[in-house]
Amino acid sequence: MKVKDIMDTSPDFILGTDTFKHLVNILDQVKYHVVFVVDQNGTLIGILTEGDMIKVLIPKYVTVDESLLGVMGENYFEKKSRECKDLTVNEIMTKNVITVQGDDTIIKAAALMFINKIHSLPVVKNSKVIGILPRQILLKYITKVLTE
Repeated sequence: MKVKDIMDTSPDFILGTDTFKHLVNILDQVKYHVVFVVDQNGTLIGILTEGDMIKVLIPKYVTVDESLLGVMGENYFEKKSRECKDLTVNEIMTKNVITVQGDDTIIKAAALMFINKIHSLPVVKNSKVIGILPRQILLKYITKVLTE
């Protein structure tokens, strides 16, 4: 079985020039908690997950020393959210995107997800996203195989 046989052909997109505030506003409409970042030509240039969005709000020093959490203050999260509202998607997206092709095997896609600890893969053809393969679809496929 190939990726194209089970992928969802309606992934969510955002432009790299859009803002963090716009991204947050559309998040409740996003099906798989991931948005593919494209340029004006529709070429894949990055990816954004909910985790990436939260990472923007957490100070880098906390990743080095968790004991520094206490110095952030009670309203840090709210203040940082307001400060980040005008950041562009280009500034916060993950640029090194792991992708699959529609003709790749499902086991290849599953292995890429496992090895790279990711939940969804963009399915591309000529640098354009033609679908998404999230873990949910893989799990539904496994269920289908086991019930046949």
